[in-house]
Amino acid sequence: MENYRLCMCFSRKFKVAVAGPPPDVKEAFHKYTGGGSHMTADQLRRFLSEAQGDSCGAADADKIVEQVLQKMHNIAKFTRHSLTLEDFHHYLFSPDFNPPIGDLDMTKPLSHYFIYTGHNSYLTGNQLSSDCSDAPIIKSLHRGVRVIELDLWPNPTKDNVHVKHGGTLTPPVELIKCLRSIKEHAFVSSQYPLVITLEDHLTPDLQAKVAQMLIETFGDMLYRPDCECLEEFPSPEKLKNRVMISTKPPKEYLHAESAENKGSESKKDNDSDDDTWGKEPSDLVSDQADDSMEDDDDITEDSDDDHLEGTLYKRLIAIHAGKPKGGLKEALQLEANKVRRLSLSEQALEKAAEDHGADVVRFTQKNILRIYPRGTRFTSSNYKPLVGWTHGAQMVAFNMQGYGRALWLMHGMFRSNGGCGYVKKPEFLMAKGPHGEVKVYMGDGWRLDFKPTHFDTYSPPDFYTRVGIAGVPGDSMMKKTQPKEDDWTPVWNEEFSFPLTVPELALLRVEVHEYDMSEKDDFAGQTCLPVSDLRPGIRAVPLFDRKGERLKSVRLLLRFEVLEPPEYVKILFDRYSQNGTMTIDDLYRFLVEFQVEENTTATKDEAQAIFDSLKHLSIFQRRGLHLEAFFRYLLGDLNGPLSPSPEVHHDMDAPLAHYFLYTGHNSYLTGNQLSSDSSVEPIIKALKRGVRVIELDLWPSKEKDVVEVRHGGTLTSAVGLPECLSAIKEHAFVASEYPVVITFEDHLTPNLQAKVAKMVTDTFGEMLFCPSYNQLKEFPSPESLKKRIMISTKPPKEYLETQRSKGKETTGKKSSKRTSDNERWDSERTDSKSEVETYSKDETDQGIEVQLADEDEEKTVPQYRHLIAIHAGKPKGASGNWLSVEENTVRRLSMSEQELDNAARVHGTDIVRFTQRNLLRVYPKGLRLDSSNYNPFLPWMYGAQMVAFNMQGYGKNLWIMQGMFKANGGCGYVKKPDFLLNVGPNGEVFDPRERLPVKNILKVGIAGVPADKAVRKTKVIEDDWLPEWNDEFTFELTVPELAVLRIEALEYDTSAKPDFAGQTCLPVSELRTGIRAVPLHDRRGEKYKNVKLLMQFEIY
Repeated sequence: MENYRLCMCFSRKFKVAVAGPPPDVKEAFHKYTGGGSHMTADQLRRFLSEAQGDSCGAADADKIVEQVLQKMHNIAKFTRHSLTLEDFHHYLFSPDFNPPIGDLDMTKPLSHYFIYTGHNSYLTGNQLSSDCSDAPIIKSLHRGVRVIELDLWPNPTKDNVHVKHGGTLTPPVELIKCLRSIKEHAFVSSQYPLVITLEDHLTPDLQAKVAQMLIETFGDMLYRPDCECLEEFPSPEKLKNRVMISTKPPKEYLHAESAENKGSESKKDNDSDDDTWGKEPSDLVSDQADDSMEDDDDITEDSDDDHLEGTLYKRLIAIHAGKPKGGLKEALQLEANKVRRLSLSEQALEKAAEDHGADVVRFTQKNILRIYPRGTRFTSSNYKPLVGWTHGAQMVAFNMQGYGRALWLMHGMFRSNGGCGYVKKPEFLMAKGPHGEVKVYMGDGWRLDFKPTHFDTYSPPDFYTRVGIAGVPGDSMMKKTQPKEDDWTPVWNEEFSFPLTVPELALLRVEVHEYDMSEKDDFAGQTCLPVSDLRPGIRAVPLFDRKGERLKSVRLLLRFEVLEPPEYVKILFDRYSQNGTMTIDDLYRFLVEFQVEENTTATKDEAQAIFDSLKHLSIFQRRGLHLEAFFRYLLGDLNGPLSPSPEVHHDMDAPLAHYFLYTGHNSYLTGNQLSSDSSVEPIIKALKRGVRVIELDLWPSKEKDVVEVRHGGTLTSAVGLPECLSAIKEHAFVASEYPVVITFEDHLTPNLQAKVAKMVTDTFGEMLFCPSYNQLKEFPSPESLKKRIMISTKPPKEYLETQRSKGKETTGKKSSKRTSDNERWDSERTDSKSEVETYSKDETDQGIEVQLADEDEEKTVPQYRHLIAIHAGKPKGASGNWLSVEENTVRRLSMSEQELDNAARVHGTDIVRFTQRNLLRVYPKGLRLDSSNYNPFLPWMYGAQMVAFNMQGYGKNLWIMQGMFKANGGCGYVKKPDFLLNVGPNGEVFDPRERLPVKNILKVGIAGVPADKAVRKTKVIEDDWLPEWNDEFTFELTVPELAVLRIEALEYDTSAKPDFAGQTCLPVSELRTGIRAVPLHDRRGEKYKNVKLLMQFEIY
């Protein structure tokens, strides 16, 4: 007998059911019908006017009722003239009820508008091998795109013009075909001007041919300026049904081409206004250079014939394009009587926004800025458009043939203003202060920094916060909140207390993490703030990434919930407002009484400044602040945990030894300590952050005739000393006017030291502080050294003596009793004994000559020694001898982190006493190959002024360092606490090992994380083609003028990734309140014929 296994399969039935009106629709119907079964035309009019905010007369309501009845029942005449609930429900879904989003003022210059812009508009697919055709151009024009880009190239016989993506496998399409299609479809979707950007790679005769084609094709449609270059762009209203040409003028093109042909073969330092394949590199440096081309044709001579041919072409250019020579700052300069178009890659924009944000906004107030995708977007993907928009860029060029969330945002933005392809920029991007200053608004929230799937692919994140104190051992502790599951705006509402023994050295540490049950928790942001500088009250705290770079949007609101103005904020507002409005006097009272600012900066002028900062918002009222504006202020930059306009407030007249100095270690390294590049970039970055001590390791070149900066004995590359000195000179006082100290760790012969002396003198000139006598008896004050450069190193004579001593040693022996002020690789080891060696074998390997003639020494040494303002060195003997204090001289002592740890155990008070007059520099141990850092609090506790850190690293210790030097206006100098400088009647000094009493208690309450890009999801509705969710969500918006509501419908799948079912994006600033039918679109942004969501919007 055989056994059989029976499988019973059931097929799932998909039932299509007609869903009734949701409760909100029923409620509205019953409200305006008085509980009746039919809605009259007058009742419909009341509903439209009161609930929806629409203007509707009696005749309009009558017409609507008639149209709905005819459409629903296909009967020409009706005896009844009213709507049933089902009729009303159907009407809410009808297109007539949801007309295009309204109109804006179109009479301003073109530079006042965001313009719907395409990139490589002729491509049907990817950037490498897809077809070139007029079909995607036609499709873009029907969508409302107003800027079409064409790349012009000669055909193989050089007698006609093709449109193609140069340097790729894309087959061409004839230019004349594209132009004719543009003419036919240019104004199908919008009557406002169409701009054609020509990226041409043509000879002058072909440019003349293009000019003839344009004239013959467009005729009177073509806009030709009266002058060669416009002083101001015309308005979209004046340019209705006109076509504008934008390209680089032929003469500038020829000069650029000639320069390119004469230049070197390397193109890594060139960038082009032409968006050809090879001209959109990923290297940020290349995005700042002059224009170049890929055309292999030689155009080296600007003949008279070429000039005549180019003149006709030039006269057609309405929007001149081009970049002035130089870097980004030069490219963004304004010209008094000329407007132009500038093109930057998405990467160049990010760099420009970081370094020249205000200049970008100022440039776009008058000129046009075009942003294009980076060259590695082979698949025609796109980038986040909001970075461009928030800086005023009018032409954010997108691959319209692509798809994805970024393109959905672009589509959503340009549904605004009737879908005409022009959206007026917010007023705050156009406003100028009395001195020409502008505001660069980066927004609040996590929407610009994290994708919805950054933490969890299938659900919103589970955030928790760690809060604690970094300080002396007795104060250091960490606590954490409970995780809040599936919420982009978590509300913890927990409070912590920290008893502090040394509040002067305490920093508040805040970290946000995303809880992961199966893996390591994800990092979401951090900040460190000096407790001594914290302002009490409700504060918005910006967060930073692992490297200490500020996250553009992420903030924590201390003490208050964020999902809507929290109840406690409402109570505060009610307490300090009158009849729902907070006047300037009320706000001033709040600042003084609740924020406790009566002894700091709270004045009527400050209250007025807060009012002025909110004037551009639609919620602002002249009489005063409403609740939303007040809440916006609480989350704004003016309400940060530190002063919004930081100023130096410590006494700066004491000697240098009385301050902690923001100090770098191996400041020239871009990454790890073994193999990274040496460069001026990390030096510049450190100086811009406020670092005041820069370290350079000086070594001879292979030829022994040039001085290099590099990390000896490693694989790191070298950078020239002159480049480093020039970079320091240019950026030394960008972030702070207080002195910069350059520490030389030199490995040079005396003749090279003399060369260094000349370089330093020639570079810095009068900026250089050179003591009038051999060695200082007391260090000057930071105040007396404003905008001065100080050199710190070991004097040459001591250096030579050490070298000779080293030369006498046998090869196989290593001294464990001598120490070095030089931090070469082998002198920073984990073994504290090895770290006190005088010199490593790496130095003798460099072949430094130690036997020198006395006359040479006398000739070269004084030149170098004269530069040294801060003498470095260690007396011979054990660590106790190092810490000896001399009455008539001051000096700098360097110790590794391990040496300090060992010395602190035995000579703790001696270290404190030494640092009251002298400088102590502490550097990382040699095993920190990854450029990590150590806990800075041990050296700070003992008074060490120069706690040298790898600024190119990252991690909690670096966050602490950055937090510390946010104090005192971020000037790079923080006054040491008095207890580290006090001396008792019997000569006693502070002992960090003693147990100290509690001085202050800091209470911290964490409320939540505000977001402009919060993500919510409804519950799953199973087995239903007509799902009814009836869910409600709330989103707080910090910049509603640039916010886009993103909606996605997904089909839930228990065994696989949910299936996509539709999406749409809508500009929040133009949402109409009430119940609305929202059509959905596919992945590429094509509108579904029938798919809609019924949604209710409330804006308050």
